[in-house]
Amino acid sequence: MDLVDRIAKHRRMAESYRDKYVLQKVQEGETYDEWEFTDDAVYTSPYFVADQELVLKDVATHWDTAATIEAKAYGVVFPDWKPAGFKVWPAENGFVQRYRWEGTNINTGRTMGFYSISFVETNDEAQITHWSTYVNDEEYGPFLEAAIGARGPFHGDEYMQALSRHFEKHSITL
Repeated sequence: MDLVDRIAKHRRMAESYRDKYVLQKVQEGETYDEWEFTDDAVYTSPYFVADQELVLKDVATHWDTAATIEAKAYGVVFPDWKPAGFKVWPAENGFVQRYRWEGTNINTGRTMGFYSISFVETNDEAQITHWSTYVNDEEYGPFLEAAIGARGPFHGDEYMQALSRHFEKHSITL
């Protein structure tokens, strides 16, 4: 894949992520168009998995299922949760995407939101090799407490466990 095509693909990858959340399709189980991972692709996040580097193929919950679980869990308290703002910086070796996420708390009527920033690195075929996500606890922590009753940073599978408890509490199934 030549450089121009790779950069265009990176933009489409970021936009498909945005579109699936804006249209609230992720909670219905839809995945991000054009996202393809290498067999040894890793995910990192100081908030969601502390200092760990997760090899995505070895994680018990597949990345797209985890995204659906998260979107469904947040939707209980924030049914309109989705991106309110988006920026992408596509490059030769991947892209950076910044989102402003917002939703209205059905219990308080208050709009809450947070920023997330992801760095996605790819190989020459635009397959993802590394994905990292960063959030600001000053905004995300209170949002998460309202959404699922837990706050990070999380270690190991603590985040997925918190989502599981939330599912159980509200009798949610996939």
